[in-house]
Formats: sequence, structure tokens, C-alpha cells
Amino acid sequence: YFVAALSVTGFYSIITALASLSIVLNPTYSKTFLLFFAFFDVLFVGIVASATGAAGAVGYIGLKGNTHVGWTKICNVYDKFCRYTAGSLALSLFAAILLVLLSMISTFTLYKKIRD
Repeated sequence: YFVAALSVTGFYSIITALASLSIVLNPTYSKTFLLFFAFFDVLFVGIVASATGAAGAVGYIGLKGNTHVGWTKICNVYDKFCRYTAGSLALSLFAAILLVLLSMISTFTLYKKIRD
């Protein structure tokens, strides 16, 4: 889920960047087009946040184990894998925070354009 969610979000980011460039080059845009992107920005923030949380929960079980179901710690055996997983989770958390900020900027810009 983690890899799929971040891949789809990355693909959406590329599409959004290309669409934004086309809007900048051709300023006859529709406000509904911008509203569409604002809604989908919020949707993808939720997807990235949920994927980061789910992967973090699985990573925590790998780090600490779960005695109730008999799962042992695996990070003492697969140290390199756990370090890579921790790095990818940190970058994903940074991406989620950045997406929230970009979504807020996009919504504020849309609000200013509608208000004018």
C-alpha cells in the first residue's frame, strides 16, 4: 500500500505540474479547474498520510515485535532493511507535511481568485 500510494501521488504531482505550467502559459483558465485540483490535493494528502501511518505501524511492529500474537522483532536480524524503511518513512512524513502546506497555499490562491 505504501509504495502504491506514493507512486500514484507522484504521478498525480507530475500531472498537476504539467497542468499548472499550461495554465501559466495560457492564462485563460477556469476556476472550476483550479477547484478540481484543490479537492484532489486534499485527497492525496489523506492518501499519503494514511500510507505513512500504516507503514509506520508495520515498521514499529518490526522494531519492537508483538508478544500477544507471537511476532518477534525482526530489525535485529534485518538491520539494513529496517534502516531503509525508517528512511523512507521519514521522507514520506516530510512529503505529507509538504503536501499539506502546498494544499493550503493552493486553496488560499483559489480563494483569492474567486474573491476577485
